[in-house]
Amino acid sequence: MIADGRPVGRVCVLRDVTHFKELDALKSEFVSTVSHDLRSPLTLVRGYATMLRMSSELNEEQKGYITKIVVGVESMTRLVNNLLDLGRIEAGIGLQIDKVQAMEVAEAVIGALQLQAKQKNISLGVEPQEKTARLIEADRALLQQALFNLVENALKYTPKGGQVRISLKERQQGLLFVVQDNGIGIAPLDQPRLFEKFYRGRQREARAQRGSGLGLAIVRSIAERHGGKAWLESQLGQGSTFFLLIPYEQAIGRKIALSGGSEKEKASWR
Repeated sequence: MIADGRPVGRVCVLRDVTHFKELDALKSEFVSTVSHDLRSPLTLVRGYATMLRMSSELNEEQKGYITKIVVGVESMTRLVNNLLDLGRIEAGIGLQIDKVQAMEVAEAVIGALQLQAKQKNISLGVEPQEKTARLIEADRALLQQALFNLVENALKYTPKGGQVRISLKERQQGLLFVVQDNGIGIAPLDQPRLFEKFYRGRQREARAQRGSGLGLAIVRSIAERHGGKAWLESQLGQGSTFFLLIPYEQAIGRKIALSGGSEKEKASWR
């Protein structure tokens, strides 16, 4: 507090958030349990729907109904798998740490999504001038999943004829994966919450795309499990850039204080 131009004291406000932490833990446990229980019936429905195609002659209308059933079940299965993946990551299951060549991870992601990019006539690739041969310690499967989610998200919200680029940059704090697109961009009001579970942007173009709102939440969880950080920069109509920072080494018990970095600190990571 300031009186007559001089500091006379300070006010400290403390808030007990234990209840909210417990509530969040219960919510995560409930979602994980329900998701696990849904896997068996979904597999059963998909199996019988597939068998219907082989059981007898079907007319075009019946084939259309079965196709819609299969597509719907596959969409629900992806949601369940994402929830289970997120639950395992948040539960703190140990990382399978290996020496990983980051460029190989980037190329594997591009190979997996190249067909999807071609279907929208989107140019997808790695910036050649940014290639790095430096190894990092990481869980290869989780790292590849995080980068896959970022690139798939960029493809989804980039219009036909656009471009998506991955670049790798060496920083003092770790290796920085950068995924840049020239898509629809993200509204400023949506940006602070975009990595939250189930959150989706309020733009009409974003709502038109199918999604569960879990892809970026998984990216953030994977980054934090590695002691890293995920964030974004975007302007409406001018595309988005997503950043994934992974430390070069994973030391047991070591924590890297990146979660609350200032804008000045973030600028140094780039």
